[in-house]
Amino acid sequence: MSVRRGFDTVLALSVLVLLVLGLIMVQSASAPVAADRYGDAWFYVKRQSMGMGLGVAGLFAVALTPYQKLRKHAWVFYGAVVLGLVLVFIPGIGRSVNGASRWINAGTMNLQPSEFAKVAVVVCMAHLLDQNKGRLHEPKVLGKVLTVPAIVMALIYFEPDLGTTVIVAGVAGITLYLAGLRTRYVLGGLISAPLVLLVAILLEPYRIRRIEAFIDPYADASGSGYQVIQSMLAFHSGGFLGRGLGESQAKHLFLPEPWTDFVASVMAEELGLVGVLALIGVYCVIVWRGMAIARNAPDLFGTLLASSLTAMIGLQAFFNLGVVMGMVPNKGLVLPFVSYGVSAVMGHLLCVGLLLNVSANRAPVRTPAIYRAAATAEAVV
Repeated sequence: MSVRRGFDTVLALSVLVLLVLGLIMVQSASAPVAADRYGDAWFYVKRQSMGMGLGVAGLFAVALTPYQKLRKHAWVFYGAVVLGLVLVFIPGIGRSVNGASRWINAGTMNLQPSEFAKVAVVVCMAHLLDQNKGRLHEPKVLGKVLTVPAIVMALIYFEPDLGTTVIVAGVAGITLYLAGLRTRYVLGGLISAPLVLLVAILLEPYRIRRIEAFIDPYADASGSGYQVIQSMLAFHSGGFLGRGLGESQAKHLFLPEPWTDFVASVMAEELGLVGVLALIGVYCVIVWRGMAIARNAPDLFGTLLASSLTAMIGLQAFFNLGVVMGMVPNKGLVLPFVSYGVSAVMGHLLCVGLLLNVSANRAPVRTPAIYRAAATAEAVV
């Protein structure tokens, strides 16, 4: 039985730091364009603040929900998310931008169901795996569990949004591994995943151009490589201490929409290497606290939930920072809690609410540092 002991304040404060930093950087990065486009330099900050307000409300609602009730609402949440992913394709309801159908018109905001889908997949997989402890080797059980991410991944892929599809696949794989998926299946996934990803890239010319831009951005400096080059120039311009808050040159129409995926580039130019290292440090603290929460969870559901949500936040931060530094190909993923994106900040705050809920119900006795429920008894791989 779990014992309620209080929320993880270090996690909460770390997220608060990123939210405040995010508003500052969104304002700095978007002000010139927002003033010219809308006559209001605070336009994007106001919208982001609205998303944060709704996200914080959702965070408290989830964090204060009795632990066992979380599971009872898992499938309702999943069903709502799948419905949203279907609605994005319906004309008049869904909104398409640059050929991608990822949003639902919701008055003054556009909601992106895929941001909530990532959370729904983790919650439902954790629920199913806890219900079927020690049975993951059974084809029927494994098939049922795999259906949860498969439906969501198929809908997101055809939006199209390969970056989010990869994140969902990666987090689903981590969840299965932690739940005790047999080694032969883990190895099979590690071998087949790159091949599937390669096929997905080759099917779309723009994805091929992204890979080419990653390998040699200067081969098409005014086209597919332009954004990465401008981002690297911003990092170089920032140096060790930065040019000063608000002094970025890249945001003045050099770096396209820098308040979204490339907000870290503006931050690097204005706050320098010191600012970037501090940002990475805060994400490391969040991952540390998330893993600690998973280790002290009252049951397998809580362990898988906390581990997977933490991995999702950490992976997305890694990929975003990797893109802006030219270390990985562009995937179109936002920087959690910092980049502009109403649905994204709401979805990530929902993750934090779930983590805080698990932390408040932590068990009095710690689970093992390495927790693979079925792996300890895995005699046949």
